[in-house]
Amino acid sequence: MMNNFPAWHNGTYCNVSDLSLSIMDLGVIHSDATYDVLAVRNGRALQLNQHINRLENSCRGWRLPMLYTNEELKTVVAELYHHSELESAFVWLAVTRGIPDSGNPRDLTQCATEVMAYVKPYYGFNTANTARLCMSTVLRTPDASINQRYKNWAWPDLTQAQWQAQDRGYDSAVLLDHAGYLTEGPGFNVVLVINNTLHIPRHNVLGGITVHLIQQLCDAHNIAYKYCDIDSNMINAATDMFIASTAGNITPVIEFESRKFKQSPVQGVLKKLIQQAWTLDGYSTLLRTI
Repeated sequence: MMNNFPAWHNGTYCNVSDLSLSIMDLGVIHSDATYDVLAVRNGRALQLNQHINRLENSCRGWRLPMLYTNEELKTVVAELYHHSELESAFVWLAVTRGIPDSGNPRDLTQCATEVMAYVKPYYGFNTANTARLCMSTVLRTPDASINQRYKNWAWPDLTQAQWQAQDRGYDSAVLLDHAGYLTEGPGFNVVLVINNTLHIPRHNVLGGITVHLIQQLCDAHNIAYKYCDIDSNMINAATDMFIASTAGNITPVIEFESRKFKQSPVQGVLKKLIQQAWTLDGYSTLLRTI
């Protein structure tokens, strides 16, 4: 059934079944691509401008030509959502390098960029929307090699971490960087609560849109937070942990390795504020079709 959902490719509306990428596309063979995923609920897209801006910024970082304006992409998001007839949905957008005319994979300037999007039903982090996490022995690829601020398809470290989690019976895993500091997990940021203050990893992580929303809400409601390097001592000192993602918004971590966590008051407040943000123009956008 997924193949029947609306899609869009290089300016033309179609179905998911019509989307395809050549094996010669450098996005496929070299991960020379970027993407973004946003959530829509009851006709409102959460942090729409931030998602579109991040996609544009990722294209700029990877030197991928973006052939469409932000307003054109917002129209695509609205059209896909409304034609899907879904109440809650994800809209996925991607840009790939394309195929070099010469066939030479180093001929980066002679590629026709591919831009595509599709809509699919919304899902949470998991059915319970709670997380049991472990610490991966796989280290996060350093920013000096692949700048994680730019969203990308290069997931080998995250995928191997996820395999470790599944092999050990956990939902997912978090990774350390080469200096031993906490980074993120496969598709999510992680936040610790220490002394009623949110502690958020500041290096070697994607600039998560949900984390950005949490920062906005903290600023508006005087909730303490800091971006910092988080070592093992700080992890041990945490009284609460949660993950932030487009899929789950805030997902409580109920177990990390052998430690059990209970939801802190500050996490509960933030979850309520995010639910309110879905209905407020300052945080979400009502999608209108042309």
